[in-house]
Amino acid sequence: MKKRILYWLFTFFFLLPFVETIAGWNNFIINFDKSVYGKGAQTWQIAPYDDKWVYFANKNGMVQFDGNVWSVFPLKNSSDVRSVLPSATQKRIYVGGINEFGYYEPNAEGSLAYHCMSDTLDGAIRYLGNVWGIHEADNILYMQGDNRVIKYLNGKYTAIEMEAKIDCSNMVNGILYIGTDKGVWLLVGNTFFPLQGADALTSMRIRGIVPYKKGVLVVTAYNGLFYCDGRTMEPFITGAEDFMRENEVFCVAIKDDKIVLGTIHKGLLLIDCNTTQLKYFNENNGLRNNTVLSVSFDAVGNLWAGLDSGIDYVCLSSPFTNLYSYPYSYGTGYTAAAEGDYLYLGTNRGLYYTHYPVRLNGNLPDINPMPQSSGQVWNLCRIGDELFCLHDRGIFLIKGTSVKRVTDITGAWCCQPVVGHPDLMYVGVYNGIYLVAKKNGEWQVVCKIDGIADSCRLFEQENEKVIWVYNNDHVTRIELNSDLTKAVRVREYYAQDGFPVGRDMYVTKIEGRVYFATPQGIYKYNPHKDVMEPCPDMNNLLNGTSVYSRLLEYNDRLLSLSPHEICIANLGTYKRGSNTSINPIQQSLMELVPNFEAIIPLSDSLMVIPNEEGFALFSIPAVRERQDHSHSLYIRNMYLSYPKDSLVYSANFLGQKPIPMISYSMNSVRFDYGLSMFAMGDDIHFQYRLNKGEWSDFTTVRTKEYSNLSEGEYTFEVKAVFPDGTTSSDEITFRVLPPWYRSVPAYVCYIVLALFALWYVYRWDDIRVKRKKQQAVVEKDKELHEMEKEYEEEKTRQEKQIMQLEKEKLEYDLQHKSQEMANLMINFVRKNEMLTEIKSEIFKVSSMLKGEGAREGKQQLVLINSKIDANIQSDEVLKRIEDQFDLIHNNFMKRLHAKHPDLSNNERMMCAYLKMNLSTKEIAPLLNISVRGVETIRYRLRKKFGLEREDSFTDYLNNKL
Repeated sequence: MKKRILYWLFTFFFLLPFVETIAGWNNFIINFDKSVYGKGAQTWQIAPYDDKWVYFANKNGMVQFDGNVWSVFPLKNSSDVRSVLPSATQKRIYVGGINEFGYYEPNAEGSLAYHCMSDTLDGAIRYLGNVWGIHEADNILYMQGDNRVIKYLNGKYTAIEMEAKIDCSNMVNGILYIGTDKGVWLLVGNTFFPLQGADALTSMRIRGIVPYKKGVLVVTAYNGLFYCDGRTMEPFITGAEDFMRENEVFCVAIKDDKIVLGTIHKGLLLIDCNTTQLKYFNENNGLRNNTVLSVSFDAVGNLWAGLDSGIDYVCLSSPFTNLYSYPYSYGTGYTAAAEGDYLYLGTNRGLYYTHYPVRLNGNLPDINPMPQSSGQVWNLCRIGDELFCLHDRGIFLIKGTSVKRVTDITGAWCCQPVVGHPDLMYVGVYNGIYLVAKKNGEWQVVCKIDGIADSCRLFEQENEKVIWVYNNDHVTRIELNSDLTKAVRVREYYAQDGFPVGRDMYVTKIEGRVYFATPQGIYKYNPHKDVMEPCPDMNNLLNGTSVYSRLLEYNDRLLSLSPHEICIANLGTYKRGSNTSINPIQQSLMELVPNFEAIIPLSDSLMVIPNEEGFALFSIPAVRERQDHSHSLYIRNMYLSYPKDSLVYSANFLGQKPIPMISYSMNSVRFDYGLSMFAMGDDIHFQYRLNKGEWSDFTTVRTKEYSNLSEGEYTFEVKAVFPDGTTSSDEITFRVLPPWYRSVPAYVCYIVLALFALWYVYRWDDIRVKRKKQQAVVEKDKELHEMEKEYEEEKTRQEKQIMQLEKEKLEYDLQHKSQEMANLMINFVRKNEMLTEIKSEIFKVSSMLKGEGAREGKQQLVLINSKIDANIQSDEVLKRIEDQFDLIHNNFMKRLHAKHPDLSNNERMMCAYLKMNLSTKEIAPLLNISVRGVETIRYRLRKKFGLEREDSFTDYLNNKL
């Protein structure tokens, strides 16, 4: 044991100076304020699951971090979560709180759902206090409480009591170790046994037990570390025993040969067991809080620290370290240079120096301000063996820890020795370029070059007479006269002259030739065409046509810098272009100063990178191990975006991806995808596609939405392309269900309806046949009925025809009778007319007879005249005419006599003649009166009938009798 202690002491004191020289650069620390994960202050335990998922036992619940998003899952009783254990075998995340323990597992959508286990405990062991540890071995689950351990196997709980307060526990090689106020114990079966050879620990407060080599390391709060191999125990000397005693160790974690201790008062202590190097992390160098309650290494060797307030992430595996951080800041870094035993730092506050390698002054790097250098420092340039500080106030020559002003130039950007003239230098200033010469050991201004008035922050020499100057939107080529005092030709080159963009064309000189670093690769000048053109050779040496902010040649190496990466390529004859390394820069760690990016090599493996927060040191790995980022991209969430956002899938630590079934009415989806913050760099682009279609254009957007998808199965794929050309992809399959009228139940209904329709058609046809038969019978009956009806109609028609014929016959007879009567009346009239004429002739003859024989003749004529009169006045004829008239005209004469009995014969006959539509002239001879006599009779009749002047006499006779 003494030999081991001596070995550790010798190793420690031998390597102590080396440890101090490299301790000045600090690992970057990412601070997570408690507000980002639910404002829970204390974090009691940390359990990384893989290179992406990390779980925290926090005051407000179990906290999940997927590399991008923080989520909080409270316990059932809302108590603090004291312990957490992700189980790959059980596919669960076990958590312990205060008098409660249970587990989370993904539900159908992938979201974590909580299941309480402690509710099934018996009342006697239900209240086990704080569950500070949960462990798993051989399908047995152990929950460590304040004074007992609950063992869970095959659904059965067993309580194992401990007659001491349990402070910590850990599972080492399948054996449960517990640290109590009575020493360290082992659980064998259901019985606790003390750790052999560790009796001295009974008086110490145990903070942790971790595996180490063939035994365990026991970590105490004040007494340091002890190694126990199961038989003996010996102190584990680290050289930080006083630090542990003064600051109280609270937690421990181990990975490979690195041990980290969290303290109550002074942050973290990192112990490298190989080199015995000690590294401290506290509020002085980036830690958010000095009280560390939990620690854990992740899969890539970085360190999580749960603080009394907040969570920090220490980037131990990153090749970047920083010199200082807030609040111990010396300003924004712009330039740096190593000279002798000093490292000089130019910031916006002035020039500073520190020893190189950097030393610590207490817990802080020993950085001192350079006297008389306050103000903006733009550059540190070496001319021969002299180092110059280019300052807002002018040019200063650096000599150790002091500066001396050179010339009266003000506003100096940078300087370069004139090609072929080591005693001359060009100095770029705010408004041009100065030519400065060294005379008698002193630098003196020769002149301000005539014809150059623009700012000359960056320039390079093609030769001593040709200078290329970078300005914001163009590059200027200046040709000088032979004595270098005047510009004789000035030509400006813009985007239209071959540059891919209109700004950020940084000029540099590699292997004696001028090149231009642009956002789309490296360009060169073609003097034959007087244009700019791409330079494939240089692009192929580096990372293709990427963004380049600076190019630098250093010891047969080509260095390029962009806001996202550092590329290093070989320029040697035999190794040219081989082993090009691309080193991503995470902007979450540092952000370069825009337009003032710089890279300053200190050696072949160390480079200083000025940035917004100060200065970073980039250590090129001796053996470059490419990290596997093939699974770093993941689809985080899937939402239905219509009619409102609803989560249907959430990524989980198991990577389980159910196939979401989406209703057709909600066929608009949105995917959120992203990379873990631990993925390399920030210059990462994405592509996506649906159902093996064409990949989309590159984008930096981390969400994609599709709308109005038709039914069917879809696979959404997304791919991330990293700066070094490697890719990572993820995919998810989902199904859009058809609308209800095209769904399987609908088709079943359609089949049922079709069968029902067929049955209905069959029944309808059967009924139709029966109905047709019935209809045929009905049709026959109807036909018979129709025939009968037609017969009856025919019979009626024939009867009507007979009646019509009879009527026509009667009308014909009536007409005939009327015609006969008319003929009779006419004949009667003619006869009377003839008799009247004969009578008048008789009178004439009678008047002509004279003499004795005339008397007899006259008597005979008188007799004939009397017969004629008798014939004219014959009532029989009139009677006959009247009867005939009544027969023809429906008893007209009788009705006339009945209604007007006081009418004379002539008046009655007058009415009959008018009924027959005879004219006055035709009536006069029939009545043997004159025409005027007819008019007189008509007048008397109108009086007797009571007719007014406007009344129609004929209408009265035809319609009113």
